[in-house]
Amino acid sequence: MDGSLRAHLRRLARLATAAALAVAGLGLVAPPAHAEAGPKVSVLTRNLYLGGDLTPSIGAPTLPAFLAANAALLSHVDLVDFPARAALIADEIRERKPDLVGLQEVALWRTGPLGDPAPATEVRYDYLALLMGELAGSGHRYDVVVVRDEADLEGPAGAPHLRDVRLTMRDVILVRHGGRVKVNATSSGNFVNNLVFPLAATGGTATSTRGWTAVDATLGTRAFRFVNTHLEAFHPGVRLLQAQELLRGPLNVPGRLVLLGDLNSGPELPDPNNRLAYLALVAGGMVDTWPILHPGDPGYTSGLGDDLTEPADDIEHRIDMVLVRGAVMPVSSAVFGNERRTPAGRWASDHLGHEAVLALP
Repeated sequence: MDGSLRAHLRRLARLATAAALAVAGLGLVAPPAHAEAGPKVSVLTRNLYLGGDLTPSIGAPTLPAFLAANAALLSHVDLVDFPARAALIADEIRERKPDLVGLQEVALWRTGPLGDPAPATEVRYDYLALLMGELAGSGHRYDVVVVRDEADLEGPAGAPHLRDVRLTMRDVILVRHGGRVKVNATSSGNFVNNLVFPLAATGGTATSTRGWTAVDATLGTRAFRFVNTHLEAFHPGVRLLQAQELLRGPLNVPGRLVLLGDLNSGPELPDPNNRLAYLALVAGGMVDTWPILHPGDPGYTSGLGDDLTEPADDIEHRIDMVLVRGAVMPVSSAVFGNERRTPAGRWASDHLGHEAVLALP
């Protein structure tokens, strides 16, 4: 380890210590008596689950293994059946009626002729179109206000598919159609710091591009910024750098601020390195709403397995969060998503959803 890396790690440790002190006090803070004064906005974060595990494809040592891993991935995406899962997620949104929704892993799966150098274009599953169709069909319309493309990965799949398979990851913000929240401006971006995986099977690389989406909105006379993000899952250092990019970028605004999403980081994760991104956000002034409203409750949101068939209480790790800054007061919140299954017995996602009601005094 060179000297500059050691110095950087020491800085991270000091940051973690300072932020941990801030976090330690959060569970002791009760919502102030006037928290319910002023209009209230309801926000919801939901990771849709792309449908499979990419790591066997990334780690495949040979081309035959790569073909087999990609074929197994596409078969698994078919197996976990997003069209059926989309109906469950639409039911959740219909019942809770949030003003704003932040979605992560809004996958777009496409296929094309095997070995064709042109990008695959034949849509197999468009998670956004499927979910919006379910919402419209239930009579509870939402408008898509921001879509950000992130990782765009393509590779050949062996038998039984014998097709090129392309996955485009997206983060999305929805606003309730005809609702109380008025969107005045939108923005989005990809992080500069992204994890790059070497692909031994091909000699190439794959980039795990991630980013953020945001809206500047008003509720009555109260203005606020709403930011949705999905931080890196597989590298705590890259994840920390992305959190710092958020603080310098879309979170670097005055006034009321709401950040939600799948942070892949939290204050109680077993590996201290996986706490760093969360701690950086708290040190940057963001306030975690869950421990204020639910002191002593871990609020786990992740862990229903790749097949979406784990027992309902197998969730672990709180990584899907709602954080605020400025004149924003948490009023209530809940996690949900392990109450109902598809007809085939699968959960809507490997994550739970998290909804929060926030007052804008």
